[in-house]
Amino acid sequence: MQAKKNIVISIVAIVVLGGYLLLNKFSSRELLQLPEVPGAISQIVIAKNGNSITIIKDGDNWKVNEFEADANVIATMENKLKDIEVVDFVSEKPLYERFELDPGHAIHVVAKSGDTVVRDFYVGKKGSTYRHTYVRFEGNKAVYLAADTLDTYFNKTVDDLRNKDIVQLDIARVNTIQLWYKNSSITLHKKIVEKKNKKNDTSREKQQKESKNEETEKEEQWVCKENPALQLDTNKVKEILYTFDPLKAYSFPEVDTAMLKGKVASLTVAVQNENNEKAAEEISLTVHKEYENSRYICTCSKTPYVFTIDEWRAKRIFKTLQDLKK
Repeated sequence: MQAKKNIVISIVAIVVLGGYLLLNKFSSRELLQLPEVPGAISQIVIAKNGNSITIIKDGDNWKVNEFEADANVIATMENKLKDIEVVDFVSEKPLYERFELDPGHAIHVVAKSGDTVVRDFYVGKKGSTYRHTYVRFEGNKAVYLAADTLDTYFNKTVDDLRNKDIVQLDIARVNTIQLWYKNSSITLHKKIVEKKNKKNDTSREKQQKESKNEETEKEEQWVCKENPALQLDTNKVKEILYTFDPLKAYSFPEVDTAMLKGKVASLTVAVQNENNEKAAEEISLTVHKEYENSRYICTCSKTPYVFTIDEWRAKRIFKTLQDLKK
């Protein structure tokens, strides 16, 4: 009887020990810890469907292929590469198509610090809660679940990663505007004049100001070279200038240069140097034609690349002289 009892105890012990070892085996998989990135990331390569994008640190800036990259977008990507967190083990079998980790769907990301590969993994589809992503790592057949939706960081095109800033200027330094729209060209010049007194500004108040030696208030006025007698609305003129404050591209499409013949509108401004030591710089924007999704194809003197802008940006310069009068 005692022998039978000992056999039962041994069997139970074996089962418990086996269960513990089995749980420990899977637990170690679930708690996969990625090594910390030892230094600054200097290169990121993103590949999908046979296409590859190379992002390289260039001094203090980043280049995406041969173009200037958006520093903020790359910084977010860099931080995510350092902070990838594996939260669950999914499968030890390479059932990659089920999780879109197969060659036809997966995003392959390789990051380097100097010559050392610090991250090498594949991004699949989102998890069922849309708060996680299926991933696998180079040299490891298992499928894991990582925190966050990693495709939002790495499923990018070159256009997504490029710096979209075209012009950023201080509109207060603009002293001349040349505007062309509807086959009509106008030139506007800025004047600084003494600000008119308010109607409720009494003669006594004027005397008090003069006795205090207060400086006379100044304001800007815009005058049309072709029709100097016409009074212009300063706020409406400034609305045109806000085109350059800032001017951002929506995209950089690959277009046939033949599409750039002709124009819808153009704007050229003369920007005075801050110290007035040099001649004013001329900056021009040409809106060539309407493109897809209510955007317009443009060129600008500040960039060699053709780009598109949103319709609301383009329409800021779709103005005639009559649109600017008071």
